[in-house]
Amino acid sequence: MNEGALPLHFRALRADAALPLSERAAELLHRDLQRWTRRYLRPLVRAVSTVLVFAIVTVKRLLPFQFSWHTGLDRLSIAFLRHFVSREGGELLPRHFIVETALIRFVARNSGLAAMTVPGFAPTRFNDLLGHAVIRHDIHMYRAIIEAGEGLRAAGRTRFERSAVLEFSMLGVPPITPDPECLRLIDLDLGTALYLMNIPFALLTTEDIYEQAVTSFALDESLLAHLADLTGDVRFLAWCAPQSLARPEIDRDVPRALYWHALVHEYAYTHLCRLADSSKRNTIGEEP
Repeated sequence: MNEGALPLHFRALRADAALPLSERAAELLHRDLQRWTRRYLRPLVRAVSTVLVFAIVTVKRLLPFQFSWHTGLDRLSIAFLRHFVSREGGELLPRHFIVETALIRFVARNSGLAAMTVPGFAPTRFNDLLGHAVIRHDIHMYRAIIEAGEGLRAAGRTRFERSAVLEFSMLGVPPITPDPECLRLIDLDLGTALYLMNIPFALLTTEDIYEQAVTSFALDESLLAHLADLTGDVRFLAWCAPQSLARPEIDRDVPRALYWHALVHEYAYTHLCRLADSSKRNTIGEEP
């Protein structure tokens, strides 16, 4: 499609220099959002998914037992990504795991706390998502926030101090190759795919695990606050959504919240990369 014929909001997504999105993320979103499934299929899928997930969660609350099948969820999710999700969506999903890991590693490396775990989860292929990837990456985030809080409390502080010298070496994103040769029966945009994927996720996890995953979105506020404290840049706080760990809610639009969660991490990641570039230029300028 001719770039000049695109709606202005699509053109602005790629052209807006003030929007903290990397070139690659903006390109993937730009192509993914133009798929016909977003406009014509997503409203129907959203309605069906909302009703089914509500029914699943309600029944699970009434049952005297809980059941889960994480291995089956892994296999079903990977098959779905390979055969029903667009290449852009198939790259954006593992990219989110890599970006989130980079943000956690940045906080851990620059916090000054020896007790903080540095995760190494960086899936670049669909098969790397085996081993309960969604649950694992939620646990990494929870662990980072808990260890940061316990470390600060032990040091008699409530927040990190701005660091004069920051380490940015963990911010690289490796090439992602999400099985481009596989046969796709339909190219769903990522947003539509998330509504469909939420159904088996609610069904094949226990209520506690599902609530843990959904509530993890509230950790973004803590992560962004740590990034703002360490860098001294309050812009990170502008992307905080009004949510709290003290108010866990699973009866909401989970795929929409997940989409925003991933976008917020892209904003924070790109802004950190810009700070890294600025720091490098300043360092070079100071050399004799």
